[in-house]
Amino acid sequence: MGERTGQSNQEEQSEERVFAPSYLWEFRCNGSACGSHCCRDWRIPVDTAAWERLARLPSKDRKAVFSKLVEKEDTGWETKHEENGACSFLGADGLCCLQTTYGEAYLPDICDSYPRVSYRFGDFIERSLAMTCPVAARLALLPDSPMRFEERTVPARRASSLTHPPMEALLIREKLRALQLQMIAILQDRTRPLRLRFLHLGRFLAVLEARYGNRLPDAEVLAACAENIKPAAETRRRGPSYTRLRYMGELMAALYEAEENYTPGRLNELAACLSECETESEKLLHSIHGHILENLAVNELFLRLYPFSCAGGFLANFKLFVLRFRAAEFPLLLKASSKNTQLDVETVLLLLGRIMEKLDHNRTAGELLKRRAAEDFDEMEADEIMSFL
Repeated sequence: MGERTGQSNQEEQSEERVFAPSYLWEFRCNGSACGSHCCRDWRIPVDTAAWERLARLPSKDRKAVFSKLVEKEDTGWETKHEENGACSFLGADGLCCLQTTYGEAYLPDICDSYPRVSYRFGDFIERSLAMTCPVAARLALLPDSPMRFEERTVPARRASSLTHPPMEALLIREKLRALQLQMIAILQDRTRPLRLRFLHLGRFLAVLEARYGNRLPDAEVLAACAENIKPAAETRRRGPSYTRLRYMGELMAALYEAEENYTPGRLNELAACLSECETESEKLLHSIHGHILENLAVNELFLRLYPFSCAGGFLANFKLFVLRFRAAEFPLLLKASSKNTQLDVETVLLLLGRIMEKLDHNRTAGELLKRRAAEDFDEMEADEIMSFL
Protein backbone atom coordinates (compact mmCIF):
# COMPACT_ATOMS: atom_id res chain seq x y z
CA MET A 1 0.00 0.00 0.00
CA GLY A 2 1.24 3.58 0.60
CA GLU A 3 4.05 5.07 2.66
CA ARG A 4 4.45 4.59 6.39
CA THR A 5 2.49 7.16 8.39
CA GLY A 6 1.32 5.65 11.67
CA GLN A 7 4.33 3.93 13.27
CA SER A 8 5.70 4.62 16.71
CA ASN A 9 8.81 6.80 17.12
CA GLN A 10 10.91 3.71 17.65
CA GLU A 11 9.69 2.17 14.39
CA GLU A 12 10.18 5.46 12.53
CA GLN A 13 13.81 5.57 13.60
CA SER A 14 14.61 1.97 12.65
CA GLU A 15 16.20 1.47 9.24
CA GLU A 16 17.03 -1.38 6.91
CA ARG A 17 19.38 -1.92 3.98
CA VAL A 18 17.36 -2.84 0.91
CA PHE A 19 18.71 -4.07 -2.42
CA ALA A 20 16.03 -3.64 -5.07
CA PRO A 21 15.27 -2.66 -8.67
CA SER A 22 15.36 1.12 -8.94
CA TYR A 23 11.68 1.37 -9.91
CA LEU A 24 10.75 0.23 -6.39
CA TRP A 25 11.49 3.67 -4.93
CA GLU A 26 8.94 5.27 -7.25
CA PHE A 27 6.09 2.97 -6.23
CA ARG A 28 3.09 4.46 -4.43
CA CYS A 29 -0.16 2.61 -3.97
CA ASN A 30 -2.80 4.45 -5.98
CA GLY A 31 -6.18 2.77 -6.16
CA SER A 32 -7.51 5.41 -8.52
CA ALA A 33 -4.78 4.50 -11.03
CA CYS A 34 -5.44 0.75 -11.08
CA GLY A 35 -9.12 0.47 -10.22
CA SER A 36 -8.25 -0.66 -6.69
CA HIS A 37 -7.10 -3.96 -8.17
CA CYS A 38 -6.02 -5.62 -4.91
CA CYS A 39 -9.01 -4.29 -2.94
CA ARG A 40 -11.64 -6.12 -4.98
CA ASP A 41 -12.72 -9.74 -5.19
CA TRP A 42 -9.95 -10.99 -2.87
CA ARG A 43 -10.23 -12.55 0.56
CA ILE A 44 -8.39 -10.09 2.82
CA PRO A 45 -7.48 -11.71 6.16
CA VAL A 46 -6.90 -9.59 9.26
CA ASP A 47 -3.92 -10.96 11.19
CA THR A 48 -3.95 -11.11 14.97
CA ALA A 49 -1.61 -8.14 15.46
CA ALA A 50 -3.72 -5.93 13.18
CA TRP A 51 -6.91 -7.03 14.96
CA GLU A 52 -5.38 -6.11 18.32
CA ARG A 53 -4.36 -2.67 17.05
CA LEU A 54 -7.88 -2.04 15.78
CA ALA A 55 -9.35 -3.27 19.07
CA ARG A 56 -7.44 -0.52 20.89
CA LEU A 57 -9.10 2.27 18.90
CA PRO A 58 -11.49 4.61 20.75
CA SER A 59 -14.90 3.03 21.33
CA LYS A 60 -16.74 5.01 18.64
CA ASP A 61 -14.08 4.35 16.00
CA ARG A 62 -13.74 0.72 17.03
CA LYS A 63 -17.45 0.09 16.51
CA ALA A 64 -17.38 1.59 13.02
CA VAL A 65 -14.26 -0.37 12.04
CA PHE A 66 -15.47 -3.73 13.32
CA SER A 67 -18.75 -3.31 11.49
CA LYS A 68 -16.67 -3.76 8.34
CA LEU A 69 -15.06 -7.01 9.56
CA VAL A 70 -16.45 -10.52 9.73
CA GLU A 71 -15.22 -13.53 11.69
CA LYS A 72 -14.96 -16.76 9.71
CA GLU A 73 -15.09 -19.98 11.67
CA ASP A 74 -12.25 -21.63 9.76
CA THR A 75 -10.02 -18.72 8.73
CA GLY A 76 -10.41 -16.02 11.38
CA TRP A 77 -11.21 -12.36 10.78
CA GLU A 78 -11.59 -10.92 7.29
CA THR A 79 -12.75 -7.65 5.78
CA LYS A 80 -16.30 -7.62 4.47
CA HIS A 81 -17.04 -7.02 0.80
CA GLU A 82 -19.61 -4.80 -0.85
CA GLU A 83 -22.00 -6.10 -3.50
CA ASN A 84 -19.60 -4.97 -6.22
CA GLY A 85 -16.79 -7.04 -4.68
CA ALA A 86 -14.94 -4.09 -3.17
CA CYS A 87 -13.37 -4.30 0.28
CA SER A 88 -15.60 -2.57 2.81
CA PHE A 89 -12.76 -0.15 3.66
CA LEU A 90 -12.33 1.00 0.05
CA GLY A 91 -13.35 4.64 -0.37
CA ALA A 92 -14.95 6.27 -3.39
CA ASP A 93 -11.57 7.85 -4.20
CA GLY A 94 -10.03 4.39 -4.66
CA LEU A 95 -8.03 4.66 -1.43
CA CYS A 96 -8.25 2.67 1.80
CA CYS A 97 -10.17 4.67 4.40
CA LEU A 98 -8.55 2.59 7.16
CA GLN A 99 -5.15 3.86 6.05
CA THR A 100 -6.20 7.44 5.31
CA THR A 101 -7.93 7.75 8.69
CA TYR A 102 -5.57 5.94 11.05
CA GLY A 103 -2.34 5.40 9.09
CA GLU A 104 -0.58 2.52 7.46
CA ALA A 105 0.31 0.95 10.81
CA TYR A 106 -3.34 -0.15 11.16
CA LEU A 107 -3.37 -2.13 7.93
CA PRO A 108 -3.36 -5.95 8.02
CA ASP A 109 -0.02 -7.48 7.09
CA ILE A 110 -1.19 -8.55 3.65
CA CYS A 111 -2.25 -4.99 2.76
CA ASP A 112 0.94 -3.52 4.19
CA SER A 113 3.18 -5.76 2.12
CA TYR A 114 1.45 -6.27 -1.24
CA PRO A 115 2.70 -5.96 -3.96
CA ARG A 116 6.11 -6.06 -2.29
CA VAL A 117 8.00 -9.33 -1.96
CA SER A 118 10.81 -9.08 0.61
CA TYR A 119 13.51 -11.51 1.74
CA ARG A 120 15.85 -10.96 4.68
CA PHE A 121 19.46 -12.06 4.30
CA GLY A 122 21.04 -11.25 7.65
CA ASP A 123 21.83 -7.53 7.57
CA PHE A 124 20.19 -6.73 4.22
CA ILE A 125 16.85 -7.26 2.49
CA GLU A 126 16.02 -7.92 -1.15
CA ARG A 127 12.72 -6.45 -2.28
CA SER A 128 10.80 -6.16 -5.52
CA LEU A 129 7.20 -5.87 -6.70
CA ALA A 130 4.80 -8.47 -8.06
CA MET A 131 3.57 -7.85 -11.59
CA THR A 132 -0.02 -8.65 -10.60
CA CYS A 133 -0.22 -5.02 -9.44
CA PRO A 134 -0.99 -2.82 -12.50
CA VAL A 135 0.81 0.22 -11.05
CA ALA A 136 3.93 -1.84 -10.29
CA ALA A 137 3.80 -3.46 -13.74
CA ARG A 138 3.85 -0.08 -15.48
CA LEU A 139 6.82 1.07 -13.43
CA ALA A 140 8.78 -2.12 -13.96
CA LEU A 141 7.95 -3.15 -17.51
CA LEU A 142 7.46 -0.04 -19.62
CA PRO A 143 10.86 1.73 -19.44
CA ASP A 144 12.93 1.25 -22.61
CA SER A 145 16.19 1.21 -20.67
CA PRO A 146 17.38 -1.98 -18.92
CA MET A 147 16.16 -2.44 -15.35
CA ARG A 148 18.69 -1.19 -12.80
CA PHE A 149 19.30 -2.30 -9.22
CA GLU A 150 20.63 -0.42 -6.22
CA GLU A 151 20.92 -0.57 -2.45
CA ARG A 152 19.43 2.06 -0.15
CA THR A 153 19.05 2.47 3.58
CA VAL A 154 15.39 3.23 4.21
CA PRO A 155 12.88 3.26 7.10
CA ALA A 156 12.12 -0.31 8.12
CA ARG A 157 8.85 -1.93 7.21
CA ARG A 158 7.19 -4.31 9.65
CA ALA A 159 9.06 -7.60 10.06
CA SER A 160 5.89 -9.64 9.55
CA SER A 161 5.85 -8.65 5.88
CA LEU A 162 9.13 -10.47 5.21
CA THR A 163 9.36 -13.85 3.47
CA HIS A 164 11.94 -16.40 4.58
CA PRO A 165 14.33 -17.12 1.70
CA PRO A 166 15.27 -20.71 0.82
CA MET A 167 18.13 -22.12 2.87
CA GLU A 168 20.23 -22.62 -0.28
CA ALA A 169 20.09 -18.88 -0.94
CA LEU A 170 20.88 -18.03 2.69
CA LEU A 171 23.98 -20.22 2.63
CA ILE A 172 25.53 -18.16 -0.17
CA ARG A 173 24.18 -14.74 0.81
CA GLU A 174 27.67 -13.17 0.65
CA LYS A 175 27.91 -14.11 -3.04
CA LEU A 176 24.23 -14.05 -3.92
CA ARG A 177 24.26 -10.53 -5.30
CA ALA A 178 27.19 -11.21 -7.62
CA LEU A 179 25.35 -14.24 -9.01
CA GLN A 180 22.11 -12.30 -9.46
CA LEU A 181 23.80 -9.39 -11.20
CA GLN A 182 25.61 -11.75 -13.57
CA MET A 183 22.37 -13.52 -14.50
CA ILE A 184 20.68 -10.16 -15.02
CA ALA A 185 23.56 -8.99 -17.22
CA ILE A 186 23.07 -12.05 -19.42
CA LEU A 187 19.34 -11.35 -19.81
CA GLN A 188 20.01 -7.68 -20.59
CA ASP A 189 22.55 -8.32 -23.37
CA ARG A 190 20.60 -6.53 -26.10
CA THR A 191 23.13 -7.43 -28.78
CA ARG A 192 21.38 -10.82 -28.89
CA PRO A 193 17.79 -11.99 -29.30
CA LEU A 194 16.04 -12.81 -26.05
CA ARG A 195 15.96 -16.49 -27.01
CA LEU A 196 19.77 -16.61 -27.13
CA ARG A 197 20.01 -14.80 -23.80
CA PHE A 198 17.85 -17.47 -22.20
CA LEU A 199 20.05 -20.15 -23.73
CA HIS A 200 23.14 -18.36 -22.41
CA LEU A 201 21.62 -18.22 -18.93
CA GLY A 202 20.76 -21.93 -19.00
CA ARG A 203 24.29 -22.91 -20.03
CA PHE A 204 25.76 -20.61 -17.41
CA LEU A 205 23.70 -22.12 -14.58
CA ALA A 206 24.41 -25.67 -15.75
CA VAL A 207 28.16 -25.00 -15.72
CA LEU A 208 28.03 -23.38 -12.28
CA GLU A 209 26.08 -26.30 -10.87
CA ALA A 210 28.47 -28.85 -12.35
CA ARG A 211 31.69 -27.07 -11.33
CA TYR A 212 30.90 -25.40 -8.04
CA GLY A 213 27.61 -26.64 -6.61
CA ASN A 214 26.72 -24.29 -3.74
CA ARG A 215 30.32 -23.09 -3.29
CA LEU A 216 30.15 -20.24 -5.78
CA PRO A 217 33.21 -18.30 -6.97
CA ASP A 218 33.60 -14.52 -6.77
CA ALA A 219 32.15 -12.02 -9.24
CA GLU A 220 35.22 -11.97 -11.49
CA VAL A 221 35.19 -15.73 -11.98
CA LEU A 222 31.42 -15.68 -12.56
CA ALA A 223 31.84 -13.08 -15.30
CA ALA A 224 34.62 -15.06 -16.96
CA CYS A 225 32.54 -18.22 -16.81
CA ALA A 226 29.58 -16.45 -18.41
CA GLU A 227 31.74 -15.03 -21.19
CA ASN A 228 33.35 -18.38 -21.98
CA ILE A 229 30.08 -20.22 -22.61
CA LYS A 230 28.25 -17.49 -24.55
CA PRO A 231 26.27 -19.16 -27.40
CA ALA A 232 27.32 -18.38 -30.93
CA ALA A 233 25.05 -16.00 -32.80
CA GLU A 234 24.30 -18.73 -35.38
CA THR A 235 23.01 -21.15 -32.75
CA ARG A 236 20.37 -23.26 -34.47
CA ARG A 237 16.74 -22.33 -34.26
CA ARG A 238 14.25 -24.21 -32.15
CA GLY A 239 12.63 -27.51 -32.98
CA PRO A 240 9.40 -28.02 -34.96
CA SER A 241 7.09 -25.16 -34.08
CA TYR A 242 3.97 -27.31 -34.50
CA THR A 243 5.00 -29.61 -31.61
CA ARG A 244 6.00 -26.69 -29.41
CA LEU A 245 2.86 -24.68 -30.11
CA ARG A 246 0.60 -27.64 -29.48
CA TYR A 247 2.38 -28.21 -26.19
CA MET A 248 1.90 -24.57 -25.16
CA GLY A 249 -1.77 -24.65 -26.16
CA GLU A 250 -2.28 -27.74 -24.04
CA LEU A 251 -0.41 -26.12 -21.16
CA MET A 252 -2.56 -22.97 -21.26
CA ALA A 253 -5.73 -25.09 -21.35
CA ALA A 254 -4.52 -26.95 -18.25
CA LEU A 255 -3.58 -23.72 -16.43
CA TYR A 256 -7.04 -22.28 -17.01
CA GLU A 257 -8.73 -25.63 -16.38
CA ALA A 258 -10.38 -25.45 -19.77
CA GLU A 259 -9.34 -28.78 -21.27
CA GLU A 260 -12.94 -29.52 -22.29
CA ASN A 261 -12.77 -26.54 -24.67
CA TYR A 262 -9.42 -27.63 -26.09
CA THR A 263 -9.89 -31.08 -27.52
CA PRO A 264 -6.94 -32.74 -29.29
CA GLY A 265 -8.51 -31.73 -32.59
CA ARG A 266 -8.79 -28.06 -31.63
CA LEU A 267 -5.23 -28.06 -30.26
CA ASN A 268 -3.99 -29.51 -33.54
CA GLU A 269 -5.83 -26.81 -35.50
CA LEU A 270 -4.41 -24.08 -33.25
CA ALA A 271 -0.86 -25.37 -33.59
CA ALA A 272 -1.15 -25.77 -37.36
CA CYS A 273 -2.51 -22.24 -37.75
CA LEU A 274 0.09 -20.64 -35.51
CA SER A 275 3.04 -22.55 -36.94
CA GLU A 276 2.49 -20.84 -40.30
CA CYS A 277 2.97 -17.35 -38.85
CA GLU A 278 4.94 -17.94 -35.64
CA THR A 279 8.29 -16.60 -36.85
CA GLU A 280 6.84 -13.34 -38.15
CA SER A 281 4.58 -12.94 -35.12
CA GLU A 282 7.50 -13.46 -32.75
CA LYS A 283 9.63 -10.95 -34.65
CA LEU A 284 6.80 -8.41 -34.52
CA LEU A 285 6.20 -8.97 -30.81
CA HIS A 286 9.87 -8.65 -29.86
CA SER A 287 10.59 -5.74 -32.18
CA ILE A 288 7.83 -3.63 -30.58
CA HIS A 289 7.66 -4.95 -27.02
CA GLY A 290 10.99 -6.71 -26.52
CA HIS A 291 11.93 -4.38 -23.68
CA ILE A 292 8.73 -5.31 -21.82
CA LEU A 293 9.51 -9.02 -22.13
CA GLU A 294 13.10 -8.46 -21.04
CA ASN A 295 12.01 -6.45 -18.01
CA LEU A 296 9.48 -9.14 -17.11
CA ALA A 297 12.16 -11.85 -17.28
CA VAL A 298 14.59 -9.81 -15.16
CA ASN A 299 11.97 -8.94 -12.56
CA GLU A 300 10.83 -12.55 -12.29
CA LEU A 301 14.41 -13.75 -11.95
CA PHE A 302 15.00 -11.41 -9.01
CA LEU A 303 11.54 -11.62 -7.44
CA ARG A 304 11.52 -15.42 -7.24
CA LEU A 305 15.14 -15.84 -6.17
CA TYR A 306 16.19 -18.00 -9.10
CA PRO A 307 18.10 -20.29 -9.13
CA PHE A 308 16.76 -21.08 -5.63
CA SER A 309 13.02 -20.79 -6.33
CA CYS A 310 12.32 -24.53 -6.37
CA ALA A 311 14.03 -27.72 -5.23
CA GLY A 312 16.29 -29.65 -7.58
CA GLY A 313 19.28 -27.45 -8.34
CA PHE A 314 20.20 -24.69 -10.76
CA LEU A 315 19.11 -26.45 -13.96
CA ALA A 316 15.76 -27.46 -12.45
CA ASN A 317 15.19 -23.80 -11.55
CA PHE A 318 16.09 -22.75 -15.08
CA LYS A 319 13.48 -25.11 -16.50
CA LEU A 320 10.78 -23.61 -14.28
CA PHE A 321 11.94 -20.06 -15.08
CA VAL A 322 11.74 -20.64 -18.84
CA LEU A 323 8.39 -22.41 -18.69
CA ARG A 324 6.83 -19.62 -16.59
CA PHE A 325 8.15 -17.03 -19.04
CA ARG A 326 6.84 -18.93 -22.08
CA ALA A 327 3.45 -19.24 -20.38
CA ALA A 328 3.39 -15.45 -19.95
CA GLU A 329 4.61 -14.80 -23.49
CA PHE A 330 2.24 -17.23 -25.26
CA PRO A 331 -0.97 -15.11 -25.04
CA LEU A 332 1.01 -12.21 -26.53
CA LEU A 333 2.17 -14.44 -29.36
CA LEU A 334 -1.42 -15.44 -30.04
CA LYS A 335 -2.45 -11.78 -30.25
CA ALA A 336 0.50 -10.92 -32.46
CA SER A 337 -0.57 -13.65 -34.90
CA SER A 338 -4.10 -12.25 -35.17
CA LYS A 339 -4.58 -9.91 -38.11
CA ASN A 340 -7.57 -8.29 -36.43
CA THR A 341 -5.84 -7.28 -33.20
CA GLN A 342 -3.47 -4.38 -32.59
CA LEU A 343 -0.87 -5.41 -30.05
CA ASP A 344 -0.56 -2.09 -28.22
CA VAL A 345 0.96 -1.50 -24.79
CA GLU A 346 -2.37 -1.63 -22.98
CA THR A 347 -3.18 -5.02 -24.49
CA VAL A 348 0.25 -6.37 -23.56
CA LEU A 349 -0.10 -5.20 -19.95
CA LEU A 350 -3.62 -6.60 -19.72
CA LEU A 351 -2.61 -10.04 -21.00
CA LEU A 352 0.49 -10.20 -18.83
CA GLY A 353 -1.51 -9.14 -15.79
CA ARG A 354 -4.03 -11.92 -16.35
CA ILE A 355 -1.49 -14.71 -16.72
CA MET A 356 0.65 -13.50 -13.81
CA GLU A 357 -2.45 -13.40 -11.63
CA LYS A 358 -3.14 -17.01 -12.56
CA LEU A 359 0.46 -18.11 -11.91
CA ASP A 360 0.93 -16.12 -8.69
CA HIS A 361 -2.44 -16.45 -6.98
CA ASN A 362 -3.65 -19.87 -8.05
CA ARG A 363 -1.84 -22.63 -6.13
CA THR A 364 -3.03 -25.29 -8.57
CA ALA A 365 -1.60 -23.41 -11.56
CA GLY A 366 1.72 -22.82 -9.79
CA GLU A 367 2.07 -26.47 -8.84
CA LEU A 368 1.12 -27.53 -12.36
CA LEU A 369 3.99 -25.52 -13.83
CA LYS A 370 6.48 -26.91 -11.31
CA ARG A 371 5.39 -30.45 -12.11
CA ARG A 372 5.51 -29.88 -15.88
CA ALA A 373 8.95 -28.29 -15.67
CA ALA A 374 10.29 -31.21 -13.66
CA GLU A 375 8.61 -34.05 -15.54
CA ASP A 376 8.31 -32.92 -19.15
CA PHE A 377 11.91 -31.71 -19.35
CA ASP A 378 13.47 -34.13 -16.90
CA GLU A 379 16.34 -35.36 -19.10
CA MET A 380 16.87 -32.16 -21.07
CA GLU A 381 19.89 -29.89 -20.88
CA ALA A 382 19.65 -26.13 -21.45
CA ASP A 383 20.16 -26.39 -25.22
CA GLU A 384 17.44 -29.01 -25.58
CA ILE A 385 14.99 -27.00 -23.49
CA MET A 386 15.50 -23.86 -25.54
CA SER A 387 15.38 -25.85 -28.76
CA PHE A 388 11.89 -26.95 -27.80
CA LEU A 389 10.52 -23.99 -25.84
